[in-house]
Amino acid sequence: MSFRKLKSELIAFSSLWGFGRNQVELQAVSNVLREIEETLLAGMIPTPERWDLIQKLSQPWGSLASESLNELRSTGGSLIPTLRRLRNLAEAQIASLSEARARSSQASGQALACSMLVPALGTALYFLLPTVREHGKAWFLACCSAIILTGIGALWLLHLAEVARWGGLAVKNRNWVLSSQCAGERFLALLRTGTPADIAWTGALNLLAKDSRDLALAWGYSIWESATRTKQVEGFFRVQGPAEKAILEAGNSIKKSIQVSTMEGRPCLERVETVFQALRQEMKSLVERELGLLATRALKPLFVCVAPALFGLLAFGLCLAAGDVMGDLGEF
Repeated sequence: MSFRKLKSELIAFSSLWGFGRNQVELQAVSNVLREIEETLLAGMIPTPERWDLIQKLSQPWGSLASESLNELRSTGGSLIPTLRRLRNLAEAQIASLSEARARSSQASGQALACSMLVPALGTALYFLLPTVREHGKAWFLACCSAIILTGIGALWLLHLAEVARWGGLAVKNRNWVLSSQCAGERFLALLRTGTPADIAWTGALNLLAKDSRDLALAWGYSIWESATRTKQVEGFFRVQGPAEKAILEAGNSIKKSIQVSTMEGRPCLERVETVFQALRQEMKSLVERELGLLATRALKPLFVCVAPALFGLLAFGLCLAAGDVMGDLGEF
């Protein structure tokens, strides 16, 4: 593995702890939206302090919910459908993160075990074989080399688990999952205020560009943008994985729905909702497929990095012991 590849895996490894933080933030979003929704369903008006809590939510939830709800309030639209959809989106993200983390825990456990095998084996042979103690410096260097090799294998395992959790999405494109869904909810909220579909699409992409400018450019601000232009943008960003292609195809499907609705003079609310539901299901199936292949892919770092380190260290210890025995036999 090259140093550049190892650097990218370290970046992915560092994002593992972001899963817990994201779940806490999403749970806070769900709690605030549920409280506002239940207050409205009870026939009461939330206090200004409660409305301010929405704006203080983590991004992109704060701007998405506050702008969408403020526009609905100013136009007299119903807030309950938008609140319910936003809350369901947050809860779906929580469930997806929890399921992916649980199903990839085996690879994380394997990585932890790999990082502990070499120190345990090296310590055991050091105390069991007197010859190893006599060559302490050489044994220490051998253990350090084996630890480095198994560390690379452990990082490799964690990288594979992280990629599987995101359905094969590249590190730089992992915000596409949430950003695309938030942009869709923003688009639907604007439609409910009576905003024309083409203007609502532009407003949704303006929100999307704050978190993912590449995806906003790939989707295209104009609903009449040809498919050829989208394919050129797709090639420009070097989209390789099926997850990226699924998200880009969802943008094309939404624009086609808007075009058909504009020409027919019918609302496109239900069509767009169907597109985003299909996108969620497709992303879920991609994550499940990647997690299903994780057990097989985990064998590669085990055989390439971990096994050579362990057997090499064991062979080195036995060679030291055999050399000492052969020396004693020669003297005899």
